[in-house]
Amino acid sequence: MPDNDNEGKLMMVEFAIFFSIRDMHPTELQLIQLARQVGGMAQQAAGAYQQAQSALRLERLFMLESVATEEGTREALDTVARLAELHQVHQQMFARFVPAAMKQITEAIAALPADKAREYEQGLIPSVNRTLTEQAEFYANRDRWINAVREMFTIVEKNRDVISVHDGQLMFHDDDVIDRYEAARQVMNDIHAYELAHVQEKMARAAASSAYLAALERGAKL
Repeated sequence: MPDNDNEGKLMMVEFAIFFSIRDMHPTELQLIQLARQVGGMAQQAAGAYQQAQSALRLERLFMLESVATEEGTREALDTVARLAELHQVHQQMFARFVPAAMKQITEAIAALPADKAREYEQGLIPSVNRTLTEQAEFYANRDRWINAVREMFTIVEKNRDVISVHDGQLMFHDDDVIDRYEAARQVMNDIHAYELAHVQEKMARAAASSAYLAALERGAKL
């Protein structure tokens, strides 16, 4: 699946478009710095997720050996279980991170003059919520992906008597079994395609983020 390394930078993009160096209130610099910190923390979390996921060598799940033998299928299900555990840990970390970050942002906005506070409440907060919604969507999609892969291998494990391998191809000899297997695989493929369709947009927005916020921070300090 496409990685999530750019989610932190994406968050900074959403923050950045609402900042202006002109007539900047001192607390606005704090908001810029907070946005960079929040984005950086999100990047670190995403990087840790990807590093841990890479160690699982998920590519092996899609080798013929994973379905051709009982041992291969057991190993595949074990890998999926470890991925699910990893995912749950990071999802819980995100759930703890969100209220803490929002509290800091809300407190910083509250320290602004009323007119500027309204500007950030109308621009920044909806943007933050959008970013957090996208991150929550990532976790929800990853949950569905994990469940679909688990379902595929569970079907193979429980129906090996109607499954065989010929010329490097997995063959099903029961229509109900193949229908359930293909349905699970379609869910997995749909999620993968959805993430691929959005990854370039996220990368482009992420690339603009760090540079823009850094420029704003430098300008605010002049």
